[in-house]
Amino acid sequence: MNLLSLLAGQTKSDPHAIIAIDADPDQPQHVSRAELWRRTLQLRADLATAGVGRGDGVLVALPAWSSALEWYIAVASLGAYAVGVDPGADDDPAVLPDEFVEVLRRVRPKVVAAPYTGHDDAGASLREALRRCAAHGGAPTVSVVTAPGRVPPVDPSPYDVGAGAWLPSAATAGMPMPPVEGDELAVAFLPGLAAHRESALTRHARDLASALGLGDDDVVLCARPTCDPMWLAFAFAAVASGSACLLDPTPTPRTLLDEVVRFGVTHLAADDRLVGALAELGPVEGKAMTSWRWLGVVGDTDTASNAVRRAQQVFGISGTAMYGSAEVCSPATLWPVDAPLDTRAQSGGTPIGDGVEVRIAHPRTSTPLASGELGEIQFRGHTVVDSYLDSPDTLDRRRTADGWFRTGDAGAHDPGRGLRHTGRLVGDTAGTGDTKD
Repeated sequence: MNLLSLLAGQTKSDPHAIIAIDADPDQPQHVSRAELWRRTLQLRADLATAGVGRGDGVLVALPAWSSALEWYIAVASLGAYAVGVDPGADDDPAVLPDEFVEVLRRVRPKVVAAPYTGHDDAGASLREALRRCAAHGGAPTVSVVTAPGRVPPVDPSPYDVGAGAWLPSAATAGMPMPPVEGDELAVAFLPGLAAHRESALTRHARDLASALGLGDDDVVLCARPTCDPMWLAFAFAAVASGSACLLDPTPTPRTLLDEVVRFGVTHLAADDRLVGALAELGPVEGKAMTSWRWLGVVGDTDTASNAVRRAQQVFGISGTAMYGSAEVCSPATLWPVDAPLDTRAQSGGTPIGDGVEVRIAHPRTSTPLASGELGEIQFRGHTVVDSYLDSPDTLDRRRTADGWFRTGDAGAHDPGRGLRHTGRLVGDTAGTGDTKD
């Protein structure tokens, strides 16, 4: 099973069902499964025409738009890999030109997906970085991706840095399912360019959907940038389960609460600061939030714990503090909704997916420690990183002699209760409690 096949299966079962919602306060865009399918196939053809093939890199610098979904899926279907970067807001770019230059140097993408919102300054940092890289050779082609519901530019040539610029073609009906073979690296996450195979992403999406109990009537919102491993996991889980994925490129506490009511959000994942801000605002006055039944919180171990407790107190919502990283498909663990609050408020949980194992070991010797002892969190299974793109030997250094992946995180484990993450390791910390959040 691969990502394109997941989308194909959902489209075949109910082509008119909504699979993505671009949350605009004035003109939200509802995208059906059939529409996303057509768009993905057309983009796949465009990318192939642009020369993208097995082993090539594609830089996806898009906000949380439904088009980001088709980019990740289409790229993977060609045996290429996508690397996401956060383009930031128009007036406050999350990545500066110098940082973009370094990313472009490391990834060397064949194609860059650049956002167009109708404003002259949108994507300015990325365009400046592309110009700098082009001056030293190896310029990529640039695909200018228009914000949902907006009019595309008449001429994409201002984005051309030497290898051409193009607009994604309009989707057409009747394109057949292409043959998709192999199991290549499909996505890599910055800063370390930790890469995962498509089979791992697909399997994790289905396992996460099962763990959350997602179904056709659910609406999933992950308030993280599209380059974040957590965003990708929840988006793919929505695709795998037939749920709708709600996309908000600039989430604020107030807009998120309004969207929970307006779109019937059932599952929300966000960082500890955002959830804390939601709790400060409290429920939307005069409006029931009856659809919302699950909250996942990621972040600092202490503030995430406080956010889970506050959310339950204010909204009556069952939340869990999650654990994950770019190296282990996120979320790697979470707690069941019926676990006691004191348990769910701890960063950690039980591994997601059959065959995924976790243990606590001595950080220097990797000797397994007894239940409850503090040491290094180590994982084994399909969710573990498959490669580091520009430093292949890093993976060998991060593996133990018996095949476990060393996360560099500290925690304790009770096989009967689950993993408890306590922070980052500081030197030899086994059994000492000496960690750093």
